[in-house]
Parts: sequence; structure tokens; C-alpha cells
Amino acid sequence: MTALRPRPQRGPLPPGAERYGASALGAPLLWFPATQPSAQSGLIIAGTHGDENAAMVTLSCALRTLESSHRLHSVVLAVNPDGCQLGLRANARGVDLNRNFPAANWKPGETVYRWNSAAEARDVTLSTGEHPASEPETAALCQLIHQSKPAWIVSFHDPLGCIEDPARSPLGEWLARAFALPLVGSVGYETPGSFGSWCADMDLPCITAEFPAISADEATERYLAPMTALLHWQPQR
Repeated sequence: MTALRPRPQRGPLPPGAERYGASALGAPLLWFPATQPSAQSGLIIAGTHGDENAAMVTLSCALRTLESSHRLHSVVLAVNPDGCQLGLRANARGVDLNRNFPAANWKPGETVYRWNSAAEARDVTLSTGEHPASEPETAALCQLIHQSKPAWIVSFHDPLGCIEDPARSPLGEWLARAFALPLVGSVGYETPGSFGSWCADMDLPCITAEFPAISADEATERYLAPMTALLHWQPQR
């Protein structure tokens, strides 16, 4: 039986966070290694875009809800701590980290995004970086993954409201059911230099889980249970 901490004890994050690098402004890049690691252990990440905080807050709540001794998978709460602190989609140097990974399809120059989910056009401009993995946050995450060798990765974003898993894996199907979100093969537009593209180049299973456009408060009410379950998810035998 999975052990959950009583609500009054869910204030602080569990111990055991380790530093895997530093951001452009010097903030520590932290991860929570699995407390019960195995060959099937995965990595769950959030906060790649600093203006997408619903999943990051929900993932933090899940970390604080589950007894840490039951955590089968590792967690990075904030890939982009500077952006999270400053309310930026990009990092502090104006680079969209999700276009800066050293994927074969990386492109130099600019990338665009929507100001918010209600905007009709993708017309706000960011950089893809001087070169692939030019940003300390991107390079450090790549190094962490090479060293820790997760069996799979789930990368949380918002606000598209879907589970993107081209392989339609058992985990992707479970996520779609658990979070009550549609399972899709693509978000519908090209993502050169994205984290998912880089993972695909390495044949590393990566699922992008997109929350809909909801507040962090609503997200924690709606998704805390499945997010907590994800921390100790195991494939059915």
C-alpha cells in the first residue's frame, strides 16, 4: 500500500535534493533522485518554461504528498529556475530552453510563442541560443540524463491540454486515462531543438504532458492524485 503524508506534514519538500548544475543567474539546478531506483526508473520534469507553473506546483505538491521512500522515479521540479522566478518563458538570457537542446533538428535564430493561451498569433520572439545546448540549464540537464540514464521521461508543460506520445506507450495511455487528457501523436507544429526531439535522437522514450490552461490552484485540485501516482507508477505485468 502506498503511504501518503498527512496534509499538515506536506509543507516542506522531502530531503534528498541534489544539485546538478547552476542556472544563468547562478540558481542551483536541483533534482530529487528516486529513493527506490531500478532499471525501470524514469525522470519527471517541469518548469522548462517559467510562465508554465501549474504542472510545476502540482508536481511539488505530489513530492510533498507521497512518502519519499515510495518514490520510484526521479524529479526535476524547475528546469528553468530563473524563468520561474522572473515569470519568463525563456531563461534569463532570453533563450527558449525548449528550442536549445542539441537535437539534429536544432535551428539558429528566433522562435515565437503566444503571449497567452487566448492569443491568436504566435508573435512573441525569443532566441534559440547561440548554438545547441548553449545555455547552462540545457547543458546541465543533458549531462544529468546521460549520467542517470532514465528508462523514460515525462516532461510537463501547459496549456495545450494533451498527452503527446507518438509511440502510444503503456505509460502514455496511462497518463491519458489518469489525467483525463487526449492522447495525441503530435502537438501539431514543428519543435526544432526541443527536448522531445533530442530524446528521440537518442531513442529515449519521452512523453510531453500538457496541462490545459488552468491555474495552479485548480491544477493541484484536479491532478494531485494522478501526479502522486506517477511518482510510483509501474507497468502492469
